[in-house]
Amino acid sequence: MYSEEQKSQHIYDLQTCLRRLQQERGVSPLVPDGIYGAETAEAVRAHQRECGLPVTGRVDRETWDSIYAAAAQLFAADTPPAAVLFFPRSGVLAPGSRGRAVFVLQLILATAAPHYANTAPVPLTGEYDPETAAAVRLMQGVFILPQTGVTDRATWDALAALHNELFMRTPPEWTI
Repeated sequence: MYSEEQKSQHIYDLQTCLRRLQQERGVSPLVPDGIYGAETAEAVRAHQRECGLPVTGRVDRETWDSIYAAAAQLFAADTPPAAVLFFPRSGVLAPGSRGRAVFVLQLILATAAPHYANTAPVPLTGEYDPETAAAVRLMQGVFILPQTGVTDRATWDALAALHNELFMRTPPEWTI
């Protein structure tokens, strides 16, 4: 028997794939919630239009296979490093910082986001923008650290440890 919980998980998985496809297209991505609403239906229609599939807003086998295949390629291409071991030379990352260390920080925040309610990945820009500071503040609260929005050594170590722990687990087949 197909339970409501299973249905919700399947919708969440679909939304996770659609979100990654939207990010690649530069479209404001939907936030997976396990509910097949108007935003999800529109994302499905957009994918169907782009791929030359019948535009119904419903997910049949052909549509699912197309969404999954496209998303799986993107997920495989943007798998973050398996272990984060370094700390930025500056000793702190804060609003206005930019560069590789900020990009790594944003990747770490992106890998953590699916594991925390009401958390969306930050854009991967390499610039310590307001979204990055807000995500850092949120994670500092999770780690019971001062919620400054500045990535100091304690915040970096906590985020890196979480990231490393997440990637030591065997992930489900295609989710991040």
